[in-house]
Amino acid sequence: MQSNSNRIDSGQEPIERPMLNNIRHKINNSVELDNTPSEGRPSIYLFIFVNPLSGDKKGADLVALPIQHFRLRRFPQVQVEVHDILNNDDRDKGIKNIKLVEDKLKFNQIPPIQLEDDNASLSSSSSSDSHKRKAVLSKAAQTRQIHVWSAGGDGTVMSVFELLVANEIDLGLVFFSCIPFGTGNDFSQVLGWGRTIPDKNILGEKLQNLEELICERLENSEAARLDVWEIKMTSYPSGYVREAGPKERKDGHDVAEVKEGSRHKKDGGEQPTEEEGVMIRKMSNYMSIGVQGFVGSGFEAHRAGNRLANKFVYAHESSKWVFWRRFPDLTHYIQSFSQNGECALKWPTPEEKHLHQKQKENRGSQSNSLPEMMNDPIDLVIQNIPHIWGREVDLWGEAQTGLEAVSNRSGPTDPNNWKPQRANDCRLEVMSIENMTSYLKKLANIRHHVSRIGQFDTPFEINFRAPEHHLKEVDKLEQSSSVWSKTKAFMKDKSRHKYEKKNIMCIMCDGEFYEIKDPKSISFNCFTQIWTLGKSDDENQGRLVKDELDAKTDKQGPYVPH
Repeated sequence: MQSNSNRIDSGQEPIERPMLNNIRHKINNSVELDNTPSEGRPSIYLFIFVNPLSGDKKGADLVALPIQHFRLRRFPQVQVEVHDILNNDDRDKGIKNIKLVEDKLKFNQIPPIQLEDDNASLSSSSSSDSHKRKAVLSKAAQTRQIHVWSAGGDGTVMSVFELLVANEIDLGLVFFSCIPFGTGNDFSQVLGWGRTIPDKNILGEKLQNLEELICERLENSEAARLDVWEIKMTSYPSGYVREAGPKERKDGHDVAEVKEGSRHKKDGGEQPTEEEGVMIRKMSNYMSIGVQGFVGSGFEAHRAGNRLANKFVYAHESSKWVFWRRFPDLTHYIQSFSQNGECALKWPTPEEKHLHQKQKENRGSQSNSLPEMMNDPIDLVIQNIPHIWGREVDLWGEAQTGLEAVSNRSGPTDPNNWKPQRANDCRLEVMSIENMTSYLKKLANIRHHVSRIGQFDTPFEINFRAPEHHLKEVDKLEQSSSVWSKTKAFMKDKSRHKYEKKNIMCIMCDGEFYEIKDPKSISFNCFTQIWTLGKSDDENQGRLVKDELDAKTDKQGPYVPH
């Protein structure tokens, strides 16, 4: 993949393509800033950070390429670099090269993009070849000269973003996109690029497949904003927050692998690692507290090396919970939602609801004016994008009933304050799923009833009950309690869910799974917005592109984080 001269630009003497199969050592990536005999100087730099272990391990084909930087034949002004995100040296070199281009741009040392009209004339071939239209970058792709893509699953997407933030890359100069190698690939789907790559062979003959994939994103795309949220998971001192699965993970799915390897020097020393009771990560897709988290904790322990096997593993773990186990009610964990430091939603347990009802009857007064959860859900879905379960599912937008899930609605739980769901509005939509019957109905596309809890502005927080709430019932009794009281307490303890007794909550966030022992809070803060390239052609339009166009129609300006 190179210019029409059929040579690959390596910074050394040009190498004829027939020699590629005989190259024993890699020609590593290198930013080219000078003219070449046939292509001139690059004006767009595309950095692809690859997780070679994601999904079917298709990324391994990219990092194994003998030449790790090259020009596109169709767009010789575009230089592509490939970097292995799991290789410390290669990852650091990628960041170093991005910074080099960034500095050159700020000093006007990178040639401007030659602007082209989408209605450019056909190429100078004969009329019989009129289908060969001159290759033209989309108007959006022509507006930025640094493009950074992840090649992996949804976890890799945020790993690459964390990498850019940790190294203080100017996100205002970058377009962000992806190549879907993972299992769910929600991010790729809302961009409009599909759940999987078009051809199982990512490279193709003479890298034709890879070039087609890259060029499609550069030709048929529109710019769209995406909110990126900072999630802070905190436990009480008696607990911990950690990734689910083996402690020493070598599967390429742990975002901390990238964060650990990319710590940078600051004020003369290394940035400290996170405390055991605190974990901070980014989110762009959605979070599930409950069902997907519990299933995923078992899935991580048996994650396989390809997409199909992962689906079977996940299905097997799901069947364990559906047929032999039961999910704990979240009301035994969650105490309240707060926004800007004030309680916005109360989550009483069934026992607390019963007590409040008795007090209300005795006083003859109205109930507390604060919004209150009426159900005992097994799953909480917190969405930034209308996507869940690896497919585009608009739970929020398709719902027709379900408002009875919350009483005394006001503030963020009041439907009169809601706006259309968008991925660029710095709001998150929160929904609950009451039981497995409700869960299975939604999987079967029966989704007219959805328990919509609220639409929350940044920042907000989910507060959990203190560890004392999860003590054994027998331990709460006084020594002088009757035998009958102790028997009832013992029987109640026997019926409690083992995870609830241990006070362990499991969470899924953008395809990654976490366990929190003695959870204290989960806070959500809109960290920034990134500009992406979503699909936009005569036939299809990515959801993020639609959100961006709708926001322009509503005259919503871009969000500026504080």
